[in-house]
Amino acid sequence: MDPRLAGKLKRMYPSCTQREILELVASIENGKFWSAQEGYVFAVALTRARFGKGLYRVAEFTGRGAIRVPAELQAFCRKGRVALVMEEGGGVAVLFLGWPAFLWVMRKGEVSRLVQGASAGLLKGYVNVPRLKEHLRYDEDERLAGPSGIGPETPGSL
Repeated sequence: MDPRLAGKLKRMYPSCTQREILELVASIENGKFWSAQEGYVFAVALTRARFGKGLYRVAEFTGRGAIRVPAELQAFCRKGRVALVMEEGGGVAVLFLGWPAFLWVMRKGEVSRLVQGASAGLLKGYVNVPRLKEHLRYDEDERLAGPSGIGPETPGSL
């Protein structure tokens, strides 16, 4: 384990416990990635997205190697951040999450809702825990309100 990397990540994510930081360090050192949903994976960024031309920059990620990062997401790509990567077309980063947000999504089992929000364009750029909770609460309130927005949708209410 690289103590300098662990120190840097602890400064990046002060809310994380030492165990969570060591899990991130181990993921980086072992090239780990996680399956999100069919066609999507989570991977940890190893480099910034600085090189490339046109619409995409290129960055290195764990388990996937070089991934294309859209120019508008380039500012959010940093070592230690988790990217939601669409595997079609050789891999394109769709969204970046902080390590605490990624852990929250995995623990709560909200991966499919995160992927749906990202693919629909509701979540863009960088997502931290408060923004993620706000998005998922809004989505939940919308489902509970039903089509009229007044009350819960029931089969006999239409």
